[in-house]
Amino acid sequence: MKKLSSAILAAACCYSSLVVAQQTTTLNKVFVTASRTAQSVDETLASVTLITRKDIERSQAITVADILQKTPGVVITNSGGIGKASSVYLRGTSTKDLLILIDGIRIGSATQGQVNVQELNLSQVDRIEIVRGPRSSLYGSDAAGGVIQIFTRRGAGKLTPSFTISAGSDSTSIAKIGLQGGDQNRWFNVAASGIDTEGFDAKTSGDDDDDGYYNKGLLLRVGQRFDGGHELEGLFTITDSANEFDGTYATSPDRGDKLIKVLAASGTIVVSDSWLVDLSAGRSLNQSTSFTGNVFKSRFETIRDSFSLQNDVLVSDDNQLIFGLDYLKDQVDSNNTYAETERSNWAGFAQYQLALGTSDLQFSVRVDDNEQFGSHTTGGFAWGIPLNDNVNVIASYGTAFKAPSFNDLYYPGSGNTELIPEESDTYELSLKGKRKGVNWQTSIYQTSFENMIAWAPIAPGSYTWKPSNINSARIRGLELSADYQWQQWSLNGNVSFIDPENRSGVNKGNRLKRRADRIANINIDRDFGALALGATLHAEGRRYTNDSNTDSLEGFGTVDLRAAYQLAAAWQVRTKLGNLLEKQYQTVSGYNQSGLTALFTLAYQPQ
Repeated sequence: MKKLSSAILAAACCYSSLVVAQQTTTLNKVFVTASRTAQSVDETLASVTLITRKDIERSQAITVADILQKTPGVVITNSGGIGKASSVYLRGTSTKDLLILIDGIRIGSATQGQVNVQELNLSQVDRIEIVRGPRSSLYGSDAAGGVIQIFTRRGAGKLTPSFTISAGSDSTSIAKIGLQGGDQNRWFNVAASGIDTEGFDAKTSGDDDDDGYYNKGLLLRVGQRFDGGHELEGLFTITDSANEFDGTYATSPDRGDKLIKVLAASGTIVVSDSWLVDLSAGRSLNQSTSFTGNVFKSRFETIRDSFSLQNDVLVSDDNQLIFGLDYLKDQVDSNNTYAETERSNWAGFAQYQLALGTSDLQFSVRVDDNEQFGSHTTGGFAWGIPLNDNVNVIASYGTAFKAPSFNDLYYPGSGNTELIPEESDTYELSLKGKRKGVNWQTSIYQTSFENMIAWAPIAPGSYTWKPSNINSARIRGLELSADYQWQQWSLNGNVSFIDPENRSGVNKGNRLKRRADRIANINIDRDFGALALGATLHAEGRRYTNDSNTDSLEGFGTVDLRAAYQLAAAWQVRTKLGNLLEKQYQTVSGYNQSGLTALFTLAYQPQ
């Protein structure tokens, strides 16, 4: 373990403030989500990926799903373009087994039990940390597959306005405007954004029309550092969207409105040179309303209140103890009548990081006490061993669980109050190192699930479905990734092989549906002074569309090209061609994906 000095501990002001961590990201990648405290890439004993603001701007991605899709082990399914229903499969686990946070605050729908990733606003993002593998021993439910934490943009430097405007295919227009400023003691950032697209015909059947999408958002983030290093910060974000889609039947909804809000406050108290206390509290709102034409059909609303108290204690130069409490309360409201409309969860967690000779060890444990399903204990262990100056081997094990959603438990006429949480455990072995400018990592893993919740008809031919804890699954995988920089060239790539197998019932031995078995990404970028050019190759293997594996979607590959030119110190023009070869493919059966697209951007961003 790299020696933990007081200065490093001062940088670990929990994941809510991150002052030093954010400032040093460009020099030495710092990860916070994997262990709930700041660690450099060399210290992290987890499989992680960091996406910076520079990466986002260089890729010219429009949505969070676009940028996530190029990372190891990630499969994105999408039902017809920007703003359409999307799911993230991380290492073969489903979206419901993935915890997504915004600045440490839980978001998402408690009725669905997942986050609508298509609604996340990329313009508000400073960076994204992706942790692959279970993290329930630090974060509780939903983190069986991993954690994706989105950090919003904060201000720095002199008072600076900025804006970007984009126009592209399918009558797509994007606008962002912001004002930021600050120094070491105070900072602020306020930004507004909007996306409007006519889209294309999302479904292969049904109405022959374009299915549009509209999204507008606002971000406000302010902070203050006081004498002694104490900090206080506030955050408010809102995203309001409207989405058109083709209903399954004439009376099915064909329009959906969504509203997402996050209001949070966080603070850091420096008790001593070796003890930090981090506090955070927040409320997130997720509201979804659907219509058929202009006729109201349904409304679902989740309010999540959360509170966290975390202590970071430097026991010695090579030992650190992290412990604390988490509280979460979910409240749901709907035009449907739920037998229960709220539940709370208290949790205590602890993690100990230490050095044993040249090895690094990490132990973590968490106990969740849920109002509806009782107590649940999860744990994790990781051991990093240097083979030489350039290569480390890491072995880890972790348990995780997923609490049933409100729909699973209480959906009118279908819920099952006898459900218990899904359980899983994961083994992983990784090698990572550096050689001649190449950073590389390879990982093999196995995740086993028990008591998986599956919805099925209560009788053959019945239209009434009900969930039960009947399924089990085993997911095995191999990941390889590398990046290399030479002069003005930047090259990175990753390959993932995933074997997600059903281990129960009549479909035992079949692959879990919607998961591609192979994923590959290659990114090449080159700077020529003021001109920057880049290309991305993304490829996925075949996936099945049903549990019986009788129907499948073929694999595909796409090529994107991008260019940016620095007109002046603060002015830049960008262009991107997506799906250059006009590959026709689907990630969800019956839903189209876009063909060749173009996007043109003008940006004013003073440094």
